[in-house]
Amino acid sequence: MKKTIYISAVIIVSLLVLGSAGCHRKVESEHPKTLEEGMTQLQAVLVAASPQAQSNFYNGVSYGIRYGKYSQASLSLQQIASDPSLTDQQKQVVNGFNELLKQAIEDQKSGHKPAQ
Repeated sequence: MKKTIYISAVIIVSLLVLGSAGCHRKVESEHPKTLEEGMTQLQAVLVAASPQAQSNFYNGVSYGIRYGKYSQASLSLQQIASDPSLTDQQKQVVNGFNELLKQAIEDQKSGHKPAQ
């Protein structure tokens, strides 16, 4: 009886370990293609950032993007980028979003509709 319980426990544990190993996707930091995707990614990484960085995001970047004030959003983004408490991952996402924002500013100046 004990041998059957032991074998059943080993099988169950093996299935759980193998099953959970297949469920984990490697999350790669994909480069966002639109401002909306970039905003979502930036918001997610700034959850653990300083209160000042979060304030600059919500009151500057998010507001500026929402109302088409890309230059204002860019200034706030630069303030976030200069925050010394940012991690490498946060800096990478900020820089990636900055590239999207630069493209949106160029599109706005040339009269193209921004890709949101």
